[in-house]
Amino acid sequence: MNTIIRVLTSLRTTNILTGLLIILLVAGAFIMPTNPSYRTINQMGLFMWLKGAPLSATWWLYGSMAVLVLLVINTLACSAESLIKKQSGRNLLLVISPQIIHIGFCFIMLAHLISSASAFHLYGVLYQGAVAVLPDGQQIRLDRINYETSQGYIVWMEAELGVKDRSGIDRVLKIAPNKPGLISGVGVYLKQISLNPVPRALIEVSYEPGAKWALVGGLLFALGTVLLVILKLIIER
Repeated sequence: MNTIIRVLTSLRTTNILTGLLIILLVAGAFIMPTNPSYRTINQMGLFMWLKGAPLSATWWLYGSMAVLVLLVINTLACSAESLIKKQSGRNLLLVISPQIIHIGFCFIMLAHLISSASAFHLYGVLYQGAVAVLPDGQQIRLDRINYETSQGYIVWMEAELGVKDRSGIDRVLKIAPNKPGLISGVGVYLKQISLNPVPRALIEVSYEPGAKWALVGGLLFALGTVLLVILKLIIER
């Protein structure tokens, strides 16, 4: 048991895992451009995509995920050891700052895990009057396209969508290229419009359930880093 604890809390373990992760990611950088399976990786959650992808193209991803799980365990173990063995008289903030960074890292990994399970990013052409059903069951309908022209060019565009959310409530959503809409956590973006032969719009829908956890993790990571740098500068002076 003591041997396992020493391995889990060892900085050498961290370095070995980080090196292994870099090797796997470098391998992936060569595999991804040459394998057609990766053309659809950004359209659905990672776990769903992995079900239909060949192992010859994804072995490095499985390896990377396994290494990341071990890194999270190593990070939590190191943080726990640091707090348990805190020396009396040491600045508490100096001890806690690295742990805030570690917790931020774990939240970022949690965000990726959640998004990998249920995220989706889809593009589609929606004709006026047509209805599209999203993967989560919500419906959007293109009711109207508004636009303004100048010297024969479209200078402003807007799409009016009829939306039926998961609770069955109907409402109107207006979106523009710089004004996306949100439907129960799903982002809806207007990318382009066309008027001939029939009005239609290129719509993107994006769902990232891990976004809020990634934000929390990023803020904690930044807070811990800034705090640690400031404390180190104060001590050195």
